[in-house]
Amino acid sequence: MKPTTEVPDDPALPGLAAIRTVGLAHAIPALGLGADPVELRLCGYTPGERATLAVRVGDRQFAVKAYAEDPAPEAALYEVLAAAGLAPSGPGTGLANTSGVRVPPLVAWERELRVLVTGWLEGRPANRLIKEGQGERAGELCARWLQRAASLPVKIGPPLGSGRILYRAGEWVATLRAADPGLGRAASALARVLANTQPTSHTPRLVHGTFYARHVLDLGDGPGVIDWQRFGHGPLELDAGMFLATVWRSGRRNEAVAAQATRAEQAFLAGTRGLLDERAVAWYRAAALLRLAGHVKVVSRRRPDWQARTLVALREAARLAEGAAQSDLVVRAGAPAFSRVSAALELVLQALSTRPATPQELEQIRRLLEEAKEHKPGRIDDVNDTDRA
Repeated sequence: MKPTTEVPDDPALPGLAAIRTVGLAHAIPALGLGADPVELRLCGYTPGERATLAVRVGDRQFAVKAYAEDPAPEAALYEVLAAAGLAPSGPGTGLANTSGVRVPPLVAWERELRVLVTGWLEGRPANRLIKEGQGERAGELCARWLQRAASLPVKIGPPLGSGRILYRAGEWVATLRAADPGLGRAASALARVLANTQPTSHTPRLVHGTFYARHVLDLGDGPGVIDWQRFGHGPLELDAGMFLATVWRSGRRNEAVAAQATRAEQAFLAGTRGLLDERAVAWYRAAALLRLAGHVKVVSRRRPDWQARTLVALREAARLAEGAAQSDLVVRAGAPAFSRVSAALELVLQALSTRPATPQELEQIRRLLEEAKEHKPGRIDDVNDTDRA
């Protein structure tokens, strides 16, 4: 979105309502702003869900994040990461720490207003680096963050992984089907391939959950990672796949950007060699492309070529998923477990094709996916041998 100084009137976000009514200084007295003039700029907004304000007061900068839901888990994460030495040493000042890898420090938290205030990290996001001819730098920064994440003894937040992705796949497929039946068919076929080729489980680590290139900043001496509201614990390949998916999309803009996107991907893969399961990365990258394609909405402001662009993304995702299935590192669930996953996915698709799923249907889907996850999978070759017998 384009930044604006107008604060939305959104009753679902009590923090914004308080800021509009009494001003930031009175709404969040812990900031100690007094009578100093406050500059507010809205830089992110999802109606009814969340909003982010960039705030400047003199030489101090903050990010004020207002939510519809309780942000207590995110606040706890910032505190844990600060204890691990990843937060700058001057809350609200953007001063550097010594680690070279940073997340914003938690400056204030108003639980009743559902508002977090974090320090401001100043730097160019990785997607801008790619556009400006520094693709290699973008890839190196994101690889450096994953290297650090692999060493963090942090396992808080909800579980994230292939089961969660398959749980939501029907939602993305249904959105695409509503936008265009042809895209819906392509997405449905891709979802079935993903269900058939889940990657093996790995030691869960802290994962960002939405590791888009724009969420990684170049702070000069290392990366800064922002916007942690979707964090959890799961395989690092999940974040790697999302980063690579967003890089691939940025490379579709023009030839110059495509070359830099390729350099970003190469640098990232070189920097994470030996850390990640490359076939699992391909699976999560395919799933990320489906997820991003599912963000399309039925509106009149789409670009004229949106259908072609989305179809290209789905085809790229299918290529990645099918390629991942050719390796022993990615397994097909055994027959009983896979039948359950297929049943769960079919139920999602049916429930969401014309209406939202009921709570009972969602609970059934969750149980089926959990049962499949607990089943010890067999190798693809083993399943094929059984089928031939």
